[in-house]
Amino acid sequence: MRKLIIVWGAMAAIVLSACSRTPSVAQPTAPATQEPTSTITVIEMPTAPVLSPYPAPTDGAYPAPDQVTPEPTSEINEATMKAMSDLARQKLAEELEISVDQIQVVMADPTYWSDASLGCPQPGMTYQQVVTPGYRITLVVGNDLYVYHTDTVQTVVRCQQ
Repeated sequence: MRKLIIVWGAMAAIVLSACSRTPSVAQPTAPATQEPTSTITVIEMPTAPVLSPYPAPTDGAYPAPDQVTPEPTSEINEATMKAMSDLARQKLAEELEISVDQIQVVMADPTYWSDASLGCPQPGMTYQQVVTPGYRITLVVGNDLYVYHTDTVQTVVRCQQ
């Protein structure tokens, strides 16, 4: 047992002495005979042009107000509105099994729907997320009002409120 303690002690001494730092003596240095000189050189950096988030009105990016293409004429809108109203009347006539002549258009308002559901999303369906122009068409049969939502091409839906 005594030999074991001596061996362990010797190993500990070796390990501890290997980890210790040996002292170093600093040698005196001669004083510098020449002061270092430094020169500062200023470099001119080119300045970037100031960018605007919007083009200047004179660069032709936007047309002048008198060159703006107007919205489609009311004649085209009226024709589309009439066509979509006729489709809504036909659809209601089929639903109620009556003649189209018994259905009157009370109002047809142009509108923009937030997506392709035309304001009447159906559960379980997905729709394109695009602003869709169309009409809100109110029809009357006797004393009953029916509201249809349309796009400007061929889709006509009746929202079940």
